[in-house]
Amino acid sequence: MNPRFRGKGEYVRRLRFGLVLLLLLAAVLAASGCSVRHSVRTPAAEALSKRLAEVEAVRKVDFSFARPELTIYVKTETDSPGEETIDAVLARAKDFATVEAMDEIAKSVKWNDRISEVILVLYDESRDEPYRKYGASYYKTFDASDTSADNIDGYSTWSEYKLQPRPD
Repeated sequence: MNPRFRGKGEYVRRLRFGLVLLLLLAAVLAASGCSVRHSVRTPAAEALSKRLAEVEAVRKVDFSFARPELTIYVKTETDSPGEETIDAVLARAKDFATVEAMDEIAKSVKWNDRISEVILVLYDESRDEPYRKYGASYYKTFDASDTSADNIDGYSTWSEYKLQPRPD
C-alpha cells in the first residue's frame, strides 16, 4: 500500500475516483470521435457558393459535414437582410439539395450512407446565434432503416426551425 494514504479505505476511494475519471474521459473521447466535422469541397458545393455570392447581402458560405448531416452556413451583412434576400438564398439551397449532389458530398467525405439532413443556417456575426435556420431530410420519418418509396422525401420538403429570440 502506498504510504501517502492513511488507510485502506482512502486508497480504495481514490482508486475508484481514478477509475471513474478514466471511464468518463474514455466516454467523452468516444463520443467526440463520432462527430468529426469535415469541410466540404465538391463541384456542386462550389457552384452553390458562386450562386450565393450573386446575392447582394451574402458575405461568406461554408459547408460542414458531421455525419449524418450537411450544414450550409451563410453569413450575411446583417441579421435582417430582407425577405427577398432570404428567399433567394433558400431557393438556391433548395436547387442545390438534390439526391445526386448529396451523394457526391457523402462520397467525398467517405460516408457510405445517405446524408439524412441538409441544414441551412443564416447568421450575421455568430454561428451560435443564427437568425434563420431551415432543414430538409432525405427520409420522411426518423426511421432511416425504412428505405421504401413511401419514406423517401429526397430533400424536397423544407421547414423553418423555431429559434430562440436573439438577445439584444
